[in-house]
Amino acid sequence: MRKNETALGFNDRWFVLLGIPLMGFLTPIMYLGVTFTREPRYSWLIFAFSTAITAIFWLGNRWIIIRMRKKFPHLSQAPKRIFLTCLLMFVYTFSVSNFNGFTPPLWSKIQLPYPDLNVLGIINTLIIAGIYEVIWYQAQLRLSMQGQEDLRNESLQAQIRALKSQVDPHFLFNNLNTLSSVVHSDPDKAEHFIQQLSKLYRHMLEVQDTTLVTVKEELGLLDAYVYLLKTRFGDNLRVTIEVPEAYHERKIIPFALQIVVENAMKHNVVSAAKPLNVKIEVVQDKIVVTNNLQRKLHAVPSTGKGLENIKSRVRLIREAEEVESVVTADHFIVLLPIFPAS
Repeated sequence: MRKNETALGFNDRWFVLLGIPLMGFLTPIMYLGVTFTREPRYSWLIFAFSTAITAIFWLGNRWIIIRMRKKFPHLSQAPKRIFLTCLLMFVYTFSVSNFNGFTPPLWSKIQLPYPDLNVLGIINTLIIAGIYEVIWYQAQLRLSMQGQEDLRNESLQAQIRALKSQVDPHFLFNNLNTLSSVVHSDPDKAEHFIQQLSKLYRHMLEVQDTTLVTVKEELGLLDAYVYLLKTRFGDNLRVTIEVPEAYHERKIIPFALQIVVENAMKHNVVSAAKPLNVKIEVVQDKIVVTNNLQRKLHAVPSTGKGLENIKSRVRLIREAEEVESVVTADHFIVLLPIFPAS
């Protein structure tokens, strides 16, 4: 029974072991008027037959529920799953009620002083199926809430990492040196530099509790980040952005583009002799980031958590989506999914 726990939403071992004899015991009392003090009197034979029929109804319909939930596991498939489950359970219950060899079938002319097995089977089946369905939906709700919490934690960790990368002493040192070098020679440029640095930090604070941002917002963050880098590296860093406006209102993971560009800067040579070219474009409904490969002679230690964090957050939002990375002889390519605007 434990192997079916995922499909049922709980381990129903004790529910089955206690529920079948309990319902088998109560059914004659509730529907047939059987008592212990007068006729018709309760007997072991009545209990055994009632329990056996209950077990057949219960276990057969339970099997149908499990099969249908495994075949249609997603909440979006619920209408189809419920329709097919009800249809199969009705057919099964009707078959057991009319072809068990003990009780007369529905079309029999025999008049019974109590409800026929079709009525009892449908009522009991509805009760048990209802209990299973309520428990399953509660389990799905718990999983959904846990998934949202995991997503929030993943997003928070990504934002913390992004923030740490920007307040890293080397990052601040390099930017302050760059600012120092231009503040006297080009005050206008220095002012714009400060504005872009401020924009970067302000954006991080604004999206700290956000799961997705618009592509336009993400490109705005990237512009500020690239401006800081280009002020330092000049034409040694070339970033080309070709994202049509039609995609600007679509959604993307926050900091995804910045992390990918940051990885390219971290692992490749950026110099006048070997400029780093980064291209950002849309291909087949994905944002594709490509940089030329010119690895540093001394490899920079890497935990690989940047891309892995993006992948984890994407999976939590939509399980079927994946962040792909491709390494060719000359290029490193990252394909980021784009989500609908609403």
